[in-house]
Formats: sequence, structure tokens, C-alpha cells
Amino acid sequence: MHEAKPALPEFRPVWPFALGTAAVAALVAVPALAWTPGWLHRASLLVTGRPLSPAHAFVLALALALVARGTLLRRRAAWYGLLLLVAMAVLAVLTGEDAPWRLPLLGAVGWALWTRRDRFPVHPHHDRVRGALRTGALLVLGTAAATVLVGGVSVRSAVPTLAAGLGSTGAPLDGASWLPGVLGLAGGAGLLVLMVTLLAADPAPPPGDESERRRVAGLVARPGSDTLAPFALRRDKSYVFSPDGRAAIGYRVLFGVAVAGGDPVGDAGAHEAAIEEFLALCRRTGWRPAVLGAGAELLPAWGPLRSFGFGDEVVVRPEEFSLSGRTMRNVRQAVQRTRNAGVTTYVLPERELSPALREQLLDVAARSLGGAAERGFSMNLDELLTGYHPGTLVAVACDADGTPIAFQRYAAAGEGISLDAMRRAPGGPNGVNERLIVEMVEHARAHGVGVVSLNFAAFRELLDSEERGPLERAGYRALHLLDPLIAVESLYLFDRKFRPGYRPRSIVFRSWFDLGLLAAALLTLEFGRTRPAAAPVAAAEPAGHLERP
Repeated sequence: MHEAKPALPEFRPVWPFALGTAAVAALVAVPALAWTPGWLHRASLLVTGRPLSPAHAFVLALALALVARGTLLRRRAAWYGLLLLVAMAVLAVLTGEDAPWRLPLLGAVGWALWTRRDRFPVHPHHDRVRGALRTGALLVLGTAAATVLVGGVSVRSAVPTLAAGLGSTGAPLDGASWLPGVLGLAGGAGLLVLMVTLLAADPAPPPGDESERRRVAGLVARPGSDTLAPFALRRDKSYVFSPDGRAAIGYRVLFGVAVAGGDPVGDAGAHEAAIEEFLALCRRTGWRPAVLGAGAELLPAWGPLRSFGFGDEVVVRPEEFSLSGRTMRNVRQAVQRTRNAGVTTYVLPERELSPALREQLLDVAARSLGGAAERGFSMNLDELLTGYHPGTLVAVACDADGTPIAFQRYAAAGEGISLDAMRRAPGGPNGVNERLIVEMVEHARAHGVGVVSLNFAAFRELLDSEERGPLERAGYRALHLLDPLIAVESLYLFDRKFRPGYRPRSIVFRSWFDLGLLAAALLTLEFGRTRPAAAPVAAAEPAGHLERP
């Protein structure tokens, strides 16, 4: 029998420290409550040592609550704060300002904190420290100036007056009776700002540079790559690599949530190592890890993280695809309508677009979106039609006069291709999008491409179900009402016409308590504005650097 390996310090529990700090915060807050029993006031005095004003109690309790939360999130700044509080309490005992019986208890708490310091690996980022120092300096200078100018005290006495105001319970100071309250309010607000700043997760990293993107492009090109792999090449993504460099994860950080777009790219044997590196990075930086579009095969590799399926990727296999049969009648008729209207189509690599054709297609894209910005994250590339990304193909539809009226862009991934953009000029004949998909599937079959990935069918089981319970009916109605904005139902009905296969995709996240921030981050990433496309001339240079091996 193998012995169980001891847990790493960063996985050992810290909840006792957080629970103790939260309990102290609750007792400190007692004077701020409207009414409490006498025994609770006596318990509060055991913690504070002296009566506090309601405002003072509220601010200190809120600060301690922030420290408790930071402790639970393993922030080193929270550990520093706890250690500082213990040291100040010990000093109060040694100077006779507090009861001697506290000393053994404080010593035990201090020893426990010191010996378990390695359980708090999330050090404050240097930008956060600088921000906290600036906030502290502004607070001291501003309140000192107010003390001198408004309070009528000398510069020499400004600092002690400020200190008295911060700790005041309401007694007037020389110069203005309201000055202690103002100073106390400023001090409390400044303290909370300092706590929030120091306990915050690291800021978002810069996007990957060109050398990293070249490495990722090589990993995306490997045979067997996932159909979501090309979208790791978005220029707004950062990267973390497995230790041997054979796999990588592209991610973005928003609201403290690090969102990976799909599974790792590269060698399947190194995927789990890349996941471990990503999770270790999140632990060091304080980010909440999440994945949008995780495949079912790799869900166990995410370890203790939670997940739920939110839809399916729509895939068509060219070797099995056919327009014959009754089930394909709608697609067959749509294709025939475009042929009757004189529509012609062709497929070419994006980098071979002429400047004139590129401008025409960009005009189609602008008119298709009605002036709205390009959006997307998990199944969308950026740099539309610039030729920046390697291996992209464009299927173009032209009217009887040869003028482009629609196009679709597909990104190459190993032995498959994935639909990225689908644009049609307003007023174009119906059936053009179906025609372009059929043409691309036939092009893929002719060139030995094993799979064509189309759109994403969010909440497919809910939309496809005929028997829905009360909650399911409410969810379906919500999707139906929101369809003009998010096009979930209409996109699913469009894709279903091609009788495709489906690949379940999941959202992976750390804790149910993260759902609010997670939802805000995912919605912003999917529906927020993307990076503007570079001009074709500017994109020509980086595109050359991203040639596939």
C-alpha cells in the first residue's frame, strides 16, 4: 500500500485563521449595532479592551472582515495584517494598556501564524504595493493639510492631532469640533482602500509577445489539435506553458478571474502539465481559475475544480456529409436558391486576398454587423481579414455581377478547421450562409480535412428538449426572449439543419462563490469589444513571423 503524500503548504487549510478573524470582526462590530444584549457588549470589550464609537467599530469590523476574506484567499498581505494586529496587542499588554491574561493567547496565535506562513503564497503585486503607498501618502498629507488649514493647529501638532482624530470617539479638538469626525472618516476610508488594494489579486498580465505566439502557432498546427485550438492565437491572450514547452494554455484575466479558452493546445501528453502550471500561476497571483469551453476528456485533469456543461460545439465530418435525403431538404433548397440567383463561391487562403477584395469584404462585415464592433472570445479570432493568423481560409460568395455579398472565415487546427466569422451583407439572397458552409465542407473533403467545426450551440439540450420542467420552461422562455440580442436559439436552429454531431463543452470554475464574478467576466469576454483589426499593411509583418512549421 502506498503512503499518501503530504499536502503542499498552499493546499493545507487556512480556514481556522479566517474563522477566528471573522469572529473578532463580528465582536468588534457590536457597538455599531442598534441594539444588542449586555453579554454581547461584554464579549466585545474582551476583544477591543475599551468602548468604541459606532463609526469606529464599523470601520474596524469591516477592515477585519476584509482581512478574514483575504486570509481565506491565502493572501500574504492578510497574513501580515494578522501578525501586525497580534504584535500591537502584545505591545499593549507589555505597556500595561491591556490585561496580562491575553499574553499567552496572543503568543499562541502569533506562533501559529509564523509557523504556517507558507500557507499564504499570494504575495501582493508590486503595482498594488505602490498603489497602497500612494493612497497612504495622500491620506496623511491630505488630512494633515486639513488639520493645519481648517483646524487652526500648527504644523508641529498636525500629526498628533491627526492620530487623535483617527482614534477619536468624538471628543472635540482645538480649532473645530467637527474635525475629529472628518479625520476619523478619512482615516477609516483610507484604511479600507489600503486593505482592498493590498488584498487584491494581481493585475491582468500583458498579452503574449510574438515569440510566444510563434510557439503557440506551432502547437496549434500539431496533428490531432482540438478544434478550439486556433482561438488561442488571439492577440489579447496571455500564455502559460507546460514545463517541457509541449503544451500551452491561452487565457485572459478579467475581474480577477483567469479564463482559459478551451483545452490546452499542443501535445496531448503534456496537457495535464500545462493545466498544473496554469493552476499554480493562479495560486501565486490570487486569480480565480476558470475555463470556457473545456472538453469532456480533460475535465478530470482540472482536479478539485467544479464544472457544468453549458452547450455543445457543432461539428460536421466531411466524409459523412451529404445533401441527399429528406432530412437535408431545407439545406438543399437554400443552396439551390442561391444558384438560381446567380451566386458564385470560391475558397482561398486569407493571406492571398488582394487589397481590393479585402476592402470589399471588410465593407460586407461592417454592413453585416450594422456598425457594431467584432465580439467574441472562446470561438472567435481577431485581426479579421488581415492575414495575421496562420492557416486561415476564406469562403467568398459573390452576386451575379461578381460583387462580394458574404464570406466566412475558417481557422486551421491540426486535421480540422473551425468557423470563426460568418458575415452576410443586408439584402443578400437567403441561403448564402448555407451555401458557403456546404462549399467549405466540400473543400475540406477534397483536401483531406477530417472535421469542420461550426458554431457553438449553447444550452442545446434545453432548446432541443420537448419535455421541460418549470425551471426549464422558465429558462427556455428567457433564451427565447433574449434571442434578438444573443442569438442562441436562432443559431441553434440554423446549425441543426446540417444534421451535425456535437461535442459537449463545459465551464470549469473554482467555487460556487465565484459565480458572480465568473458570469461578469465571461459575459464581458464574449460580448465586449474586441481588439480592433490592424490595417493589412501593418499585419503583413507579424503574419510572416507566424508561418507554421
